[in-house]
Amino acid sequence: MPTVTSTSTPVPVPDTPTPTQTPSSTPSPLPPTPTETPTFIPPTETHSPTPTLTASPTPSPLAPAPTKTVTPMPPVATPAPTSTPLPKTESENQTTPAQYHYVPIGTAQPDLSQPCPGCPRAPGYIVGRVVDKEGNGVVGVRLVCYNDWHRYPVVGTKGGGEYDFPILQAEATWYVVVLDGKDQPISPEAPVYFNPLEACWYRLDWQGIN
Repeated sequence: MPTVTSTSTPVPVPDTPTPTQTPSSTPSPLPPTPTETPTFIPPTETHSPTPTLTASPTPSPLAPAPTKTVTPMPPVATPAPTSTPLPKTESENQTTPAQYHYVPIGTAQPDLSQPCPGCPRAPGYIVGRVVDKEGNGVVGVRLVCYNDWHRYPVVGTKGGGEYDFPILQAEATWYVVVLDGKDQPISPEAPVYFNPLEACWYRLDWQGIN
């Protein structure tokens, strides 16, 4: 069988157009921009404001401090020289309030003339004598003896103005006072320090002052 060969017919190719050069347009020159001429403005005179003075408040005057008035002291009179008084007795040197009628003559002293008893349970004694201003014994004067732990009964002076308190033989301080009829003190309180190792009798005398 015969072979059929296809023969292709060439297709004509159209012609490519040649590009045409377009002439460029020449830009027109811009007109010149007008220049602004500066106008001279004369300077304006500026008036500065006049400062206003503000009045400062006037401070109030302070009140004057009170002046302390010094009262002059009256002149002290110079005492005229006097003669030197004689020294007072021991009983006169004591302060004697108006209600006192008796004062102790000195302080209580141990009476070594009286020996201590051999028995320690035997009493010791506080003794004395009460006299008036002239030194005469006064009978019937009432006295009491006491301390913080005990009070002895009231005793009265005997003939010659003698009195005595029998007390316990123990170291202690006792107080003796003269009393009136209502048991009110009419003398200062006189202490008596009792020490049985020193003595068993202590003497305390009194004298009237009015």
